Amino acid sequence: MKLFGFAYGGPFGHYLHKLMSVIFKGKNDSKTVAKMVLFEQLTSSPLNNLLFMLYYGLVIEGIPWVFVKDKIKKDFTSVQVAAWKVGPMVAWVNNQFVPLQLRVIFQCFVGLCWTILLNLKARSAVIKDS
Repeated sequence: MKLFGFAYGGPFGHYLHKLMSVIFKGKNDSKTVAKMVLFEQLTSSPLNNLLFMLYYGLVIEGIPWVFVKDKIKKDFTSVQVAAWKVGPMVAWVNNQFVPLQLRVIFQCFVGLCWTILLNLKARSAVIKDS
């Protein structure tokens, strides 16, 4: 799990927030923050969840590609809908109140909590199937 965060999560978050600061010119008024949240939720949220599900299935669980693909087809929508229930609030707080240089740390902390939730969901599905 550390590898995923170190190799992908941290660098991706860093460059995403730098890019958004350029696109939105460093503003943090409510209208701009709403646009940032929408941008983040429609682009990076689905990508992050998809990549995490791939990594978790292929690397952590060691499941063959065919089964990982089926699991993603089955679970991705519910995972993404759950992310959209929490993610916009987190993104709003992050973009409105957290200084740019600390946003990745905040995002990584929330990502850790989200990873625990996904892990528990994955494990409960395995227990139900047994």
